[in-house]
Amino acid sequence: MQEIENSSDAFQFMLKGDHEVVVYGVLKSLNIRPFHDNYQDLVQDGRLAFVAAYDKYPHERENQKKMLNYIYQSVRWQILDGLRQTNRISAKNAGWGGVDDLLSNLAFNDGASDDVEIKLLYQKLLQGLNQNEQRLLNGLYIEGKTISQIANDLNVSRKTLYQWRLKLQQKIKPIWGNTSVR
Repeated sequence: MQEIENSSDAFQFMLKGDHEVVVYGVLKSLNIRPFHDNYQDLVQDGRLAFVAAYDKYPHERENQKKMLNYIYQSVRWQILDGLRQTNRISAKNAGWGGVDDLLSNLAFNDGASDDVEIKLLYQKLLQGLNQNEQRLLNGLYIEGKTISQIANDLNVSRKTLYQWRLKLQQKIKPIWGNTSVR
């Protein structure tokens, strides 16, 4: 019974004022926007994490700023853990460990350059990519360069290259799914 009262207090605190904004702030900081497929589920997970964090540390309630900082971090970790778990499960169900694994099959070393199917796949991939994505693909998987080396070569930041790589991965998924190479 005491636990139900504590949870009720936690929900009341979350809904009082603008404390629920903590959950939305966490989602925003993780770049999860309202149009995300699981946005409402993540909001609910965040609310439950908020309540759990509030219940876990009753001694911090005197200093609300400190407590809200703690709750923010706790909600962030909880949502990140859930997202990681979802990604692991979906990657496992898809039958591959991620786009990096499938792109590593394109590396034209150890005799792989003789494989006609891989060359055809590579040409198909290049057709759907812009010049920057082509440079990134060549640098990472053909020339074997690191992100830092490519960033220096192209005079862009590493963060920009990681963004390009995410776009590249999204473009590759549909093409890769239509091939027998795994």
